[in-house]
Amino acid sequence: MKNPLQKEFDQLHTYLEKGDIQNSDISQKGIYWHVDHCLRILEGVPEALRTSKKEEFNPKTNLTKLVIMNFKWIPRGKGKSPKHVLPDADHLSKIEIEERADRAFHQVNSIAKLPAWSHFRHPLFGSLNLKETVKFLKIHTNHHLKIMRDIVK
Repeated sequence: MKNPLQKEFDQLHTYLEKGDIQNSDISQKGIYWHVDHCLRILEGVPEALRTSKKEEFNPKTNLTKLVIMNFKWIPRGKGKSPKHVLPDADHLSKIEIEERADRAFHQVNSIAKLPAWSHFRHPLFGSLNLKETVKFLKIHTNHHLKIMRDIVK
């Protein structure tokens, strides 16, 4: 099975090749930061899916989740990411990001082998099942790809 986020991985790689361009009118962070942040999510969430326990599935319904998941849109500058997925902007290297990309790619490839009940606990949305998690990963990655597109304009 093809990686369910292959298109997003290809685009992240394209931006990584552009270098660490910055545009403070768009974002306080540069291209490398956005790529690395996306990869940290893509590396960690499949691990959370893999270690999830069926009986701990606890979904929530809230307006924010409904808007983001249905419109496939995240407003800029409104979300707060957990600290462990925030890159250190002062210590980003292309080589380290490429290594993270390789690990993240393999992690996302492993999703196809997981049971449908696998879930990821999102800090705001509660538990997302496997299908919802893949959808969220696409939405989140595309959110940052849009920011990167605007940075390089």
